[in-house]
Amino acid sequence: MKLIVRAADYAMTDSITDGCLKAIRDGILTDVGLMTNNADHARRAVEELKKYPHVSMGQDLNLVSGIPASNPQFIPSLVDSQGCFISSSARKKHNLFEIPYEEILIEMKAQVERFIAWTGKKPVYITGHSLATPEVLRGMEEIAKTYGIVYDCFSQPDLPTGNRWYYKHQNVDPNDRKPVYTLQDQADTDVVSHIVGGELNLDPQHQKFALLATHCGYCDGELLTMSTFSVIRGREIEALCSPRVREWIKENSIELINFQDYLDQRDCSL
Repeated sequence: MKLIVRAADYAMTDSITDGCLKAIRDGILTDVGLMTNNADHARRAVEELKKYPHVSMGQDLNLVSGIPASNPQFIPSLVDSQGCFISSSARKKHNLFEIPYEEILIEMKAQVERFIAWTGKKPVYITGHSLATPEVLRGMEEIAKTYGIVYDCFSQPDLPTGNRWYYKHQNVDPNDRKPVYTLQDQADTDVVSHIVGGELNLDPQHQKFALLATHCGYCDGELLTMSTFSVIRGREIEALCSPRVREWIKENSIELINFQDYLDQRDCSL
């Protein structure tokens, strides 16, 4: 099996960037999904990744965390009174899911243009972040078609994704929509055992390609304010740097590749 190990949200905060870099430097991370909306975080993240040319970089289109890439005046339905994105938690709480399609396209295009300007190339794929209304999904499809970018690394028919069922906070209370995956739950999660114990639906003996999706990052105050994916990120760094996981890779003759490798090898076999 050839395995892509991906981390989402690269550059959402400096703490996430540093966690991903740790998992690249000392672990098995081979791909990151860059967020370009926060310019200061993203510029630093792009520069740091130049040290690791074996890591591919897709793009996570972000409409709910931090500041936008475009002028807030042009996307009033996406931002609050301070010009920051309305969080996914706030949208769920107040049922704020009617966003004009034109505003979605404006912000997505601004983020992709930043990626191209700062890296000198297009992302190897685009995917979303924490907001999946029909308009958002249609916007990503249009952006992918316009720029000639692979749409959604999770929707490739020959690329099964490890089932991260331990992310219990994907289940919500229908009455108040509060996360049910507490910080203590996250701290207690043994991600290493989930990987080496065969609980992520990865089958090295029968799958040609596979994708292990993670959310690596250190947890600081900025992250705690922005995301319910917080403490678990440190556990995922721990797992990707674990000697037990490296031994599991060796025992199962798994080859680590990045997403561009996958695209090249897949296309050659067609």
